[in-house]
Amino acid sequence: MSEAKIEEINCEDRISALPEELLVTILLLVPIKEAVATMILSKRWRYIWMMLPSLDYNETNDVNQARDWGGDDNDDGDDDLESKSIWWFLDKSLKLHKAPVLEILLISLGRRCPSDANVGNWVEKAVDRGVVVVKFKLRWSAGPTTLPKSLYTCETLKELTLSNKVLVDFPSSSSPSCLPSLEILQLSGVVYKDEDTFARFLSSCPVLGILIVKRKKSDNLTNFIVKVPTLWMLWYYNTTWLLDDTDVVDSGSCLVIDTPALIKFDVTDYSRHSWSIGNMPCLEEAHISVDCLSLFDKIITASSAILSLVLTFEDEMLVRCSTLRFSRLLRLSVDPSRSNCVEPLLLLLGNTPKLEELVEFASDEDIPLSWSQPSSIPECLSSHLKIFEWRYYGHREEEEEFLTYILANSKCLKTVTISLNPILDPELEEDFIIGKLKDIPRVSTSSQLLVN
Repeated sequence: MSEAKIEEINCEDRISALPEELLVTILLLVPIKEAVATMILSKRWRYIWMMLPSLDYNETNDVNQARDWGGDDNDDGDDDLESKSIWWFLDKSLKLHKAPVLEILLISLGRRCPSDANVGNWVEKAVDRGVVVVKFKLRWSAGPTTLPKSLYTCETLKELTLSNKVLVDFPSSSSPSCLPSLEILQLSGVVYKDEDTFARFLSSCPVLGILIVKRKKSDNLTNFIVKVPTLWMLWYYNTTWLLDDTDVVDSGSCLVIDTPALIKFDVTDYSRHSWSIGNMPCLEEAHISVDCLSLFDKIITASSAILSLVLTFEDEMLVRCSTLRFSRLLRLSVDPSRSNCVEPLLLLLGNTPKLEELVEFASDEDIPLSWSQPSSIPECLSSHLKIFEWRYYGHREEEEEFLTYILANSKCLKTVTISLNPILDPELEEDFIIGKLKDIPRVSTSSQLLVN
């Protein structure tokens, strides 16, 4: 037998020969720690990561056992590398970073971050390099901290997110547009120095289009005033619940909205603070979840010309809707919570002549349903409704009757989607229910029935 030949194969490093711009693009696809680790590969790679235009430091990704952005609840303070906050790596790597422009800086630090860490220094470095996007989330054990004044005068900044242990202290300035490029602002669980700070913040953003706010109970604001002429999307979330219905509502707390260009409005508010809402002539889409009828009334009155409406409501709220005419409404989604929505929903359908899409969530099983057929068929059913969806369908007698009415009178229907309630026994009931659903007559013979 002839001696086996051993063939030597030389592996050519073609990746290292690529242009620097392409290598930087490759490193943008991997976590920052892995990108920095490439510096030991060769002299060619030593400085490539330092030119990255985007840096993402996320403590959740850094510590495998972390359950949230704040890290492990049982943090024992060990000094081994595994238990250290990513702040240590962040601090070291930012000192080496040499890219002339840092477009994106994402920092998420949890309870592992030392309370004496100079977190503002990292943000300031990004501002000095013309940063475009800053997302900063801090959940350390210390109190809220301020960020550099330069952040609030950054001319290149287009998107800013501040979350948790941040004290918003917008500087006093004679300049009417300290943030001339800011288009997106998200403030989640932060604390404000005072009401003037927040007012200065918004008034210093001449092109602000999107505002996302999630409030905490002790954010130092009594009046939350949103007065932004350019704002087209507002997402407001305030779930600082009262202990019970006997609690006294703080009449001094108020949300003021003056946004004439608003197109999309998403509000979840269970605080029972008072509201003042200006005219919103451009509003097209609203998502409303509140527990106060007077507040609901103010919002829905200002929203009567919208195209898309999503409601989470109590009984009296849908009844109020049924007294208003939504002449332009094309899409309606109703989540009745703990309400009998069938009767008032039919009244509402009579006031939505152009409705094309209806999504309904079934009421809780323990809520009795009752309804009677209206004297005339709503115009939207006979002329416009194309999509009907029922989520958590429980196959109660009243539900089947209502569904039969919709299918028997919706002449333009194209798609009917029924999602069964997950509490139903899939082995005993699912096939039976699906069979009955398919047997319900549909006036639109070309419509398609989908059952999930």
